[in-house]
Amino acid sequence: MARLADVFTEPERTNWLKAWLAIDISKSGLEQFVENEAQTLHGNIYNAVWASVQAQVSCTGCHIANLLKCPSQGICNKRGAYGLRTSMHHTALKQPQPCPANVCNKVIDEIEKQHRFFNPSWKNIKANYWASNPWEIAKAYLPPDGYTENISVRDTDFNGIISFIINCKHFDNKFSFPIAPGKTHPSCILSKARELGRTVRHSSSCKVTDKDLQDIFITLICLLTDTQCLAHDLSAREAVRKLAKLQTDVLKLTTEEIVDLLESAQDKLKTVEHITEAAIGEMRTYIEHCKRDLSAHTDKCKQKLSKYTGKCKMELDKHCWNTTESYYEKSCKEFRRRLIAHYNDASRNVPFSNFVCSIDKRILDIYATPNIHRIEIKKDGKLVKKEEALTYKQIFYTDDDSNLRIYLQGEPGTGKTTFSAKLVRDWCHGYQVSSTTPCVTTAFNDVSTIQKFKFLFFITSRDSKGQTDVTQMIKKQLIDKTFSEDERAFVYKLFVKIINSEICLVLRDGLDERVSPDSINLAESPIAGYQNDTCTILTISRPSKLADEDFKKSHIDILLEIQGIRDPYEFSENILRRLIDQAKNLEETSKKIQSLVRYSKLESLSTSPKVYTLVICNWVNTIEKEDNWKGPSRCALYTTLVESLCKKANSALGYFNDSHPPPVDCFSCTSYIQPNIEQLDKLAEVACKLLLASDRKSSYVSNEIPLSSYFPLDEFTVCKEFALKAGILLTNIKDNTRTDSSISFVDKTVQNFFAAYHIACNPYVFGVEVSSYLERNNTSYRDISHVLIFLCGMNISAANKLSALMNPCDISHCSCKNGSDTPCEFQRIIESGIREATANNQDAIQMKLSHFYIDKGNIRDLNNIWCSNTIDAQRLFVKISRSDFLSSSEGCKSTSHYEFNLSSCHNLKKLVLSGWGIWLRDTAGSTTSEVPVWIVLNSTDPAQCADPPLILSSIENIHLASVKCSSFGLRSLLRSMLTLDHEVTCWLEDCVITPCVEGSNILTNLGITTSKNNTLNILCVRNDCPGLWEAFHGLNIKSLSLGDKDGYFRFDVNHVQLLCFFLSSLTHLETLYIEMDYDVVSQWNGYHGLNTKSLSLSGVCEGLTVNRVESLTQFLAQLTKLDTLKITVFEDNTSLWEVLFGRNIKSLSLRLIDTYGDSGLNHKELFLQFLSSLAKLETLSIEVKDVIPGLLEALSSLNIKGLSMIDRSGYSKKFLSNSSSMFLGLSLLTNLETLSISVYEDSPDLWEALRGLKIRSLSLSHKGDGLEVNQKDSFSQCLSSLTQLKTLTIYVFTSINLQLPQSLECFNIYCHKLHPSKLDDLMNSMASCTHKVEIRLEFIWSNYKKYTSLTDYNDIKQKLKKLKNVIVKRFRIYDNAPGSDKWSHMRDIGVVNDDAYYYDSVDNREYNYFLQNSSHDAICSMQLQILPASSSTS
Repeated sequence: MARLADVFTEPERTNWLKAWLAIDISKSGLEQFVENEAQTLHGNIYNAVWASVQAQVSCTGCHIANLLKCPSQGICNKRGAYGLRTSMHHTALKQPQPCPANVCNKVIDEIEKQHRFFNPSWKNIKANYWASNPWEIAKAYLPPDGYTENISVRDTDFNGIISFIINCKHFDNKFSFPIAPGKTHPSCILSKARELGRTVRHSSSCKVTDKDLQDIFITLICLLTDTQCLAHDLSAREAVRKLAKLQTDVLKLTTEEIVDLLESAQDKLKTVEHITEAAIGEMRTYIEHCKRDLSAHTDKCKQKLSKYTGKCKMELDKHCWNTTESYYEKSCKEFRRRLIAHYNDASRNVPFSNFVCSIDKRILDIYATPNIHRIEIKKDGKLVKKEEALTYKQIFYTDDDSNLRIYLQGEPGTGKTTFSAKLVRDWCHGYQVSSTTPCVTTAFNDVSTIQKFKFLFFITSRDSKGQTDVTQMIKKQLIDKTFSEDERAFVYKLFVKIINSEICLVLRDGLDERVSPDSINLAESPIAGYQNDTCTILTISRPSKLADEDFKKSHIDILLEIQGIRDPYEFSENILRRLIDQAKNLEETSKKIQSLVRYSKLESLSTSPKVYTLVICNWVNTIEKEDNWKGPSRCALYTTLVESLCKKANSALGYFNDSHPPPVDCFSCTSYIQPNIEQLDKLAEVACKLLLASDRKSSYVSNEIPLSSYFPLDEFTVCKEFALKAGILLTNIKDNTRTDSSISFVDKTVQNFFAAYHIACNPYVFGVEVSSYLERNNTSYRDISHVLIFLCGMNISAANKLSALMNPCDISHCSCKNGSDTPCEFQRIIESGIREATANNQDAIQMKLSHFYIDKGNIRDLNNIWCSNTIDAQRLFVKISRSDFLSSSEGCKSTSHYEFNLSSCHNLKKLVLSGWGIWLRDTAGSTTSEVPVWIVLNSTDPAQCADPPLILSSIENIHLASVKCSSFGLRSLLRSMLTLDHEVTCWLEDCVITPCVEGSNILTNLGITTSKNNTLNILCVRNDCPGLWEAFHGLNIKSLSLGDKDGYFRFDVNHVQLLCFFLSSLTHLETLYIEMDYDVVSQWNGYHGLNTKSLSLSGVCEGLTVNRVESLTQFLAQLTKLDTLKITVFEDNTSLWEVLFGRNIKSLSLRLIDTYGDSGLNHKELFLQFLSSLAKLETLSIEVKDVIPGLLEALSSLNIKGLSMIDRSGYSKKFLSNSSSMFLGLSLLTNLETLSISVYEDSPDLWEALRGLKIRSLSLSHKGDGLEVNQKDSFSQCLSSLTQLKTLTIYVFTSINLQLPQSLECFNIYCHKLHPSKLDDLMNSMASCTHKVEIRLEFIWSNYKKYTSLTDYNDIKQKLKKLKNVIVKRFRIYDNAPGSDKWSHMRDIGVVNDDAYYYDSVDNREYNYFLQNSSHDAICSMQLQILPASSSTS
């Protein structure tokens, strides 16, 4: 390397050479910054021009002479007829003329506007290039001479660059100082730098004194480190580094660089008049000497390199072979030693309190065992707490298998960071007991588990700004901090080898403290490109962060949750041991604190060691000394904290009074907040705006640039210094240049406290920041939960508004949506807010909550806000027992009670009441009761209202367990349920229903459902009581079902007479279903005076048996309007048919069940006589095991219009054994219009029996997998003979090709098995129809998963389009989730003309069988219209 000091013998001339080089270095540091700004200026000018023209065009044909007037001062001057004349308009092409695009002349104006002195250097510019080259515009701000041919910033000297900055207004906001030229204003650094450059370049002696040289260095470095922009520019920072080395003579220059510098300076020396020939000779000699040495050295190196290359390679390979392994081990050992030393320095001690970081203690002195549990992730996404983790093995292993991806979640302040520090410390040193702390715990002492990791890499997300690659985080936080610059490249290569081959643990702390850039999922970020089976990653974060990250649950090997400290008593003793004098009784003091915590209801704070430490510290500092404890209020607690921090920065005393009232009540008794209130107000504004910022990356951690935007520069500096000195803000310097630093609040909860304070003082924030924040990400409402709690203690009106904004977000995301009967997280927040408001004497608490879970611990708080939430409440769960209530501190006089009025709960969907401490009432009234909780349904007595108000209009599910209920209350509930247009389920479990007259202690069980059209289904009754039937009496029921047809529930009635009274009171009853396994004579006597038109009698599985004919006869005699009867009969007897003989029944449905007989009939002749006696019978449906001879003959004299015959045997040949009698029988039914036959498979006898009938509607099916059509020709011939057939419905096993009758208007076909590949044949067959037909085709798509893409669906659609006479009205795919009875459409292909639920229009037994058989597949539903060929072409 060459030295500048070797060039000249005179030191001052060497100084001049250094100054020359310093200016060149400074120019290189400015080039990139100036080039970027020139491009920005170019864009701004053209944007301004294009805004005033019609089209954004550029012009390249104008010269600068065309755009300037003639004359133009300084460029084109005219001095009379005989005077001197200088002009640029000397040719015809350069005469003044407007720009043809009307652009260049506007650019001229914009350039002049940006010039500080309105005097651009027009002679420098080539206007035809300025559209493509931004530097052509920049040259207008350079000195007027000597820059015409410069085409870039690289071609421009230091003087020109500085002139550009000074002369152009664009740079006014790019520097921290005002730009002044130095004539009428004090000169700025830019002007001074330009003058220094000119002095060096134009020096007459080429000498610079030491003092002047230092002044040059100071000026240039000050310019390049300007904090506004240049301090952040990489080129400027590199130039500063070189200048610092040049200033201290440590800058290393190559021989080539010295030669270039001297040759450039030699041209200058030749122009200096007074320079001695000796000086020029010295320079010339040194240059020649350098060149000769450089040439000779190059030749010599080539020779030596050629001679020793082979030999060195062989020796190096041999050495590497022998020493690589041992060298790797030594390197690993050294790397591990450095890491341990780094961790000892950084993690050995932890802050005694996170709020006073300057006081730290050894981690073992204050560490307490954390409360950690494993969290199981269920298939439906629910998180279930499992066993407690007390060893490292439970964290890192599951059944001896390593957990490679571990997530530990916990709320702020629960001890996550302390636990990670303890883990790092155990890895470094193993199990060691503090000499000052007794060891009483054995948790997490299996340090050998974590010492199996050869390396532990501990990184924090707070220090990983802008990084997503874990390896780069490790490099920046560990390698770059632990090793020197020269070592880092080697160590990083070593790290790469280690991470691929050694068992390592990467500990990532604080994932929640940053947001992933560009949608990169940080929660899933593995160590990309490296072995995944050797590296374990333990990620620590807040629960909300892991919930927000969209990562696959399969990427979690084990999820753990930390919930504070396991033993608060042990923890408090550890803290007190560091606070109180040894002379004091530690155990007694600890008991005092625990007693205070219980009395103040601060037990929940033990989940946050950070806040719990603050409680203990405040107790020691206030209770024992000043007796000034502020109670259980969090606002008071954090006010004490903020006041103590303010005292650190400014110990001046100040108080709030009537003249200067406190902004919030919790500040009223403070001594150090009032003098600092101005700074605290500004910090509160910053806290709120950062928390609600659209860029969530800076919500908690930010740098000075966004923070400074909230203040003027001088105010920002003062506020920042105050906050840093107080400890409210923390700064994290990333490197020695202080250019990469971050600022954050000392704690997130402190930031939440300040944000709440800002909102309390500025309610307008709701209209803008908070609403926008929740709209951007409505799952982030949990992140501002502490803000809401603090706000409750400061401004309850603002808290009410904030809860109203957060509540809809909770409705969309809380766990209650999954059916959980546990309090949701948002309710816990509201409860804490209510307690905070109460502790701070805030009135008018009206916070919003839609999901209520009420028990003895929260009933007082939630009852206070119930009245303001009745309209919004969607779920109410109350669990109160009298013993719990009376034994608690809530105990009071028997006349006192909590009341929950449901009369306005029009959005309540689920009501669950449990416990003997609850009384369900119709109205409140003045009655006294020892029951502590009243659930009131009506605000006024319904009996006094002509039209009782509708209650619980949205209710879907009601469950009452061990609840006292008045009969009037239950009646109001039932009356409302019957008026709703959706299904409601209600279960009573061991409830006492009190009648209006006498008391009752019977524990009644009841299960009912209601649905539209006043339909009531009583599924289950056990231990009925008088109050139950009193509640049912006289209700407006149109359809009633008694019993469960599937036999799952019991229907036991003890008060039969009361049941009869209830049935007699149903004056609007039209349809009655009775499901029973025996007949009770007394029950029949109760059915009288009814308007019932439809009756269904059946038993559970075995049908109806009638042993007492007289009671049944009396019962039927009362049903004077009965015209529809449905009976399921098991082992018929003569009495049954005699009772039914001659009834005025229009529609009859019979299911004849007999396990042993052939037909299910023991008295066939009597049965046929019974049928013949039904003179008004029009519709008959009969389900039997075998054909009944003479059946159709018995019907021949009747006006039968509809007939349904269902074979239950599964053997159609037995059912149709006599085709002649079947044919003759059907032909005798001359009025028959609708015929439905269900058989297993077809036969020629069947089709022959149907031939030539005059029916208008035919349905063919089988209750199993559909009808198997084997006799296709016979079937087609049969169809062609049905000349009056309008509607044909068939349920077939697989598709068949049919020739449809000419009379047919509607064809419904349901296939149990139809592959899409065979759909073409069926469509072509239907399309061949020569008349207009509406077709409904539905088939089970058992292989639909192979056709899930829209492409496959659209292929079918395109094939249908090719059929020109086919109109597709609907093409829809439906799916049914396993275990569900609801169908939902997956996608629509083509036109869908109907939005109705697609099987609502089909209400019959056969279609239900069809749906049941497709329960695990998909259904393709198509509605087509076939047009004759002539119609389609026209």
